[in-house]
Amino acid sequence: MARRLAAVPAEPPRERAPDLRDAVRVAVDAMTWLTPTDQAMRTLALRQAEEIEKAVDRAEELEQLYRDLAGDDSAYKRLQKLQAMCEVTKTVGWLGPQLQGVLRDLGGTPAARALMSKDKPVGSRLAQLRDAAGKHDS
Repeated sequence: MARRLAAVPAEPPRERAPDLRDAVRVAVDAMTWLTPTDQAMRTLALRQAEEIEKAVDRAEELEQLYRDLAGDDSAYKRLQKLQAMCEVTKTVGWLGPQLQGVLRDLGGTPAARALMSKDKPVGSRLAQLRDAAGKHDS
C-alpha cells in the first residue's frame, strides 16, 4: 500500500518591515546641517538602502517563481541564477554596517550628534593635536 504524504502548510506571510529607502530618505532629509559637500555621502546612504531593499524584493520574487514554476527543469536553472543574486542576509550583512557608517559620518547617529555639540571639538585626534600645536607656535 502506497503511503500518501500530506502537503506541508505554507507559513503565513510575515509582516514586512518598513521600507528602508523611505526611512533613510526621511533621516537624511531631517539632517539640516548637511551642506552641498555632503551630497555624495547622502546619495551613497540612499543607494545602499536601495540595494538592501532590492535584495529583499528579489528574494520575494524568487519565492514566488519557485511556487509558480514547480517542476519546470529549464526554469529551475534560471531560478538558480536568480537565487545567487537574492542573498538578503549577505547583502544586509555587507551593506548594513556600511550604511550605518555613512549615516554616522553624516551626523545621523546619536553618538555622531553628541560629537557635534558646540562645547566638544569635532574631528580626529590628529586634527586636535595639530590645532593644539598651532596654538603653541603663536
